[in-house]
Amino acid sequence: MSDTNKKTAAAETTATKAPAVKPEAKPEPVMYVGPTIKGVATYGTVYTTIPTQAKETRANAPQFLNLFVPVREYGSADEMIRSQKGYVYEAYKEAWKLREKKEA
Repeated sequence: MSDTNKKTAAAETTATKAPAVKPEAKPEPVMYVGPTIKGVATYGTVYTTIPTQAKETRANAPQFLNLFVPVREYGSADEMIRSQKGYVYEAYKEAWKLREKKEA
C-alpha cells in the first residue's frame, strides 16, 4: 500500500468514528462569601445553584454574583476580602451597601 493510500484509509477510518460524547457536566456547588442579606443569601452557605433572589439582586448590584464562588476557591476569595483587594472585595462592598439599604 502506498503512503497516499495509507493516509486516505486512515482518514476514512477516523471520519467514520463517532465523536466522543462528554457526560453532562454537573453544576458545581458554590459558596456565598458576602455579607448576609435577609431574603437573598446567607454568609457561608453552600448552594447547588445560585438562588433566584440573588440573580434578581444583580439588577441593583452588577458585581453581586461574584460573591458566589466554587467551594474549592473559597480560600482565595476570603483572602481578597481580608486584604481588601480584587474583584471579590469589590462585590463585597457592593453587597454591604445593599444590606444597609435593606436594613434601613
